[in-house]
Amino acid sequence: MVEYREKDSTKLIIQEEPDVENPVFIEGLTGIGHIGRSAVSYLIDHKGAKKFGELISDHFPHWVIINDKKELDILKNELYYLKREDKRDLVLLVGDAQSLDPQGHYEIASVLVEYLDELGVEEFVTIGGYGTGEPVDGEPEVYGVTTTGKDQEPYKDIGVSFDHSVGQIIGATGLILGIGERYEKEGIALLGETPGFLVSDPMATESVLKKIDSLFELDLDYENLEEKINDSEEVIKKIKQIHEQVKCQGSDGSNEQSEDLGYIG
Repeated sequence: MVEYREKDSTKLIIQEEPDVENPVFIEGLTGIGHIGRSAVSYLIDHKGAKKFGELISDHFPHWVIINDKKELDILKNELYYLKREDKRDLVLLVGDAQSLDPQGHYEIASVLVEYLDELGVEEFVTIGGYGTGEPVDGEPEVYGVTTTGKDQEPYKDIGVSFDHSVGQIIGATGLILGIGERYEKEGIALLGETPGFLVSDPMATESVLKKIDSLFELDLDYENLEEKINDSEEVIKKIKQIHEQVKCQGSDGSNEQSEDLGYIG
């Protein structure tokens, strides 16, 4: 039986009520480097998670996606669940878009948190990117921001860094945690270090996935992800060269661009 939950311009469609025990919620939507969306999509594909719901909203961008068959699909967020024997089950959110306006961000996050509360979710993990405006040398860092009073030591033990200057988190990655606190939920935002000018950043995605893997013992196979990383390395090198050339020019426009890239989403 299909269940509908509506709030103003946002509708949550539950196609099958998931049978989950002590679940953890993991969010991954579009943003800087598409780190959240790429990470959660990888989890869904490689662990065989099952779709059980969709969220649509008038606050999403006003276009549709056309696939290779020249068929269209409306922008949406999708909910999946993953049953795991002797381990905590997972509820996963992946999506094509976030809200275009602040009101929509609050509305969508509220709809999700209210439903997750009813589902018995007590712990949230959200994934985003931290755009530095600079090419990243070596393995990207994963920065953490927790809800109030959340013990940070277990995250430090797996290499999540809290030594950063993040002052705000824009969009779902932050608001889901913020609104979740009103429902006495705990959680963490994992922010992959990324230049900010890559359409997709598989290296930062892998860094975040490794933290998720360590936290929840997922035993992920990174073989396919490595292929994506290898494909992007030459592009990253070229971008780095161009970036260095622009910095050497010292133009006001280039400096402004670097500052604009230093945000979270």
